[in-house]
Amino acid sequence: MSVDLSSSPAALMAFAAWIAFHMMVIMTYRATLVITGKKVNTFGPSRSDSQSSFIGRVGSSHANCLENFPLFLTVVMVNTVTSGPDISELAWHYVYARVAQSLAHWYSFSELTVMVRLTNFLVSWGLLVTIGYRTMYH
Repeated sequence: MSVDLSSSPAALMAFAAWIAFHMMVIMTYRATLVITGKKVNTFGPSRSDSQSSFIGRVGSSHANCLENFPLFLTVVMVNTVTSGPDISELAWHYVYARVAQSLAHWYSFSELTVMVRLTNFLVSWGLLVTIGYRTMYH
C-alpha cells in the first residue's frame, strides 16, 4: 500500500520531515563545533540560545513546530480514521504556512520577519481550526 503524495497523511509526513530537518540542522551545527574543538558538555539546549544567533532561532523554530505537531496530527488522523471530508489541500497549506514561518524564524529576528512569522502562524492556526471544524461537522 502506498500513500498518495497529495493526501493529508502525506502532508502530515511532510511536516514530520520538516521537524526532523530542524534536528539535522542543529546536529550539523553541533558536529561542526565539536570538530573545531568545542567541548560537547558545554552545549545548552539550542532553543535557549539567543534569538540573535542562527542556531537559537532554529532551536526556537524547532520547539514551535513540536508544540504544534500533536494538534495537526490529531486533526489529520481523526479526519482519516472517520473518513471525513477531503482536507488534503488544507493540510498541505498548513504545512506550507509552517515551513514559511520556520524559514522566517531562521532568517532574522527583525520586526518585519517577526510579522511574517506571526502572519504564517495565524494562517496555520486558521487552517487547523478549519480542518477540525470540517472533520467534526461534515
